[in-house]
Amino acid sequence: MKSAKTIGLRVFIVLALGIFMFAGISTAAEWQGLHDLDEKELNKKIEEFKKGLDETQDNYALLKAIGIAYHIKATEDADTFAPKALQWLKKAHERNPEDTVTLCYLGGATTLMANTTWNPIKKSSYANNGIAMMDKAARKDPDNVSIRLTRAFNSKGMPDFLDRKNIAIEDFEYIAAKLQNNSISLAPCLKKDIYSSLSELYKEKGNDVKAKKYAASAGKLDNP
Repeated sequence: MKSAKTIGLRVFIVLALGIFMFAGISTAAEWQGLHDLDEKELNKKIEEFKKGLDETQDNYALLKAIGIAYHIKATEDADTFAPKALQWLKKAHERNPEDTVTLCYLGGATTLMANTTWNPIKKSSYANNGIAMMDKAARKDPDNVSIRLTRAFNSKGMPDFLDRKNIAIEDFEYIAAKLQNNSISLAPCLKKDIYSSLSELYKEKGNDVKAKKYAASAGKLDNP
């Protein structure tokens, strides 16, 4: 399997901006705002979330937030943080199994666990189970931008033998179409990452026309 940096989720989603207060987590934008924090800020948020959990005992929103925060850290250090992400996201999922975003993150955390073991059977099991959870979330909630982006970046980073490149293209193209008709708004850095990813994927497939098209779209974001 590839390293946590490549197999992990490289999502920097900003559908809306605002002050992220741990006591009032409720909107998608607030979950996604975690991806914009640096390491020091993210560690501070985790401690705030845990303190809030101690006070409320069984706060689903905080369980989810802690799991997502550890998931973000796990993309850089799977050995240390993937098990923690899995632990907290499992707790959140058990309390609200209908939340498709939590399910998708749980799937991502499960794929990251493949980087924590040398055993090829366990690696395969983690990867396949994680993929199944992300695909289930996408089937249940196909118009959820967070889910489609999460699955797209995860699939792009998967080893070729898992055959996830077409899924990545499908999801990235879905988001690109939304951007084209202005039905969603994303931060320029994320838009560039999406277009660059599509360019790379199409180049790998030998489709130079689309590769150049999306490379040009990414380039325009350097000089808006």
